[in-house]
Amino acid sequence: MKKNTGCSNGSCDISKARTIDCFTRSFSPVADIQKVPVYDVPVVLAEVELQADVEADIKLPTPAREIKWIRKNVSLKQCKAIPSIQNPGYVKLFITGVVHKNIQYVEECTGYVMDFSTDIPFSCNQQVQIFNKAFEFLSNKSSVHERRFLDHTGHGADSTLGGSRTFEFYNEPIECKLLFSEVNELDLFKEFNRFGQFEKITEKMEITLIFKLLQTQQFNPKLSPPPKKGPCPLPWPSQKTVEKTSRERFVEKIQGMYRIR
Repeated sequence: MKKNTGCSNGSCDISKARTIDCFTRSFSPVADIQKVPVYDVPVVLAEVELQADVEADIKLPTPAREIKWIRKNVSLKQCKAIPSIQNPGYVKLFITGVVHKNIQYVEECTGYVMDFSTDIPFSCNQQVQIFNKAFEFLSNKSSVHERRFLDHTGHGADSTLGGSRTFEFYNEPIECKLLFSEVNELDLFKEFNRFGQFEKITEKMEITLIFKLLQTQQFNPKLSPPPKKGPCPLPWPSQKTVEKTSRERFVEKIQGMYRIR
């Protein structure tokens, strides 16, 4: 093993392994206690509508007489969700986004159109109810479960022999899929000079986001019941007198899983 010099230079020491033995066992994939066939599919935990009220000040590079055009684009820089321990059936949602604005204005009654772009960040931390269960298993990476042995005298633990048991679960993350965004704003023009030009815009915005929370889970289509009858039932194939093919039976089982609103 190399001499321990620490990790200050960005790389840690590497210990040489003497012996590595690997063993494998294969199991039929299951979803809970279900048997095959099962699939890894993105399961929609909830559809979320989020509203953020944002107030921002924009300083123009040069004085403006009139705003000609403002184009807005909303994008998410972070969307993280973790299942809540205190409130089962909810997740803690951490959102960070940006409203990108392209502002075109004129400085005088006649002349060139000026172009200016700016980003307005916003963030929200919210508790959101989910309607399909999010699966998460916690790991134990510290040496809490130690393995100790009796010494040769039988009076204490052997200081030359020991061990421990740690484990890690690699959970599927909860992802966000942005479906819709809307910006409803009010612009206040400020800091006018004696020529009737302004240099500052105070914006009050209502930002609305609609997105899905998804987690990849194992799913058994054989146990999916047909959709219940409601005000807008999805079409369900009628029973046939002839024997159906395996493909037709498969399609019937998965039909109605996804509804597009």
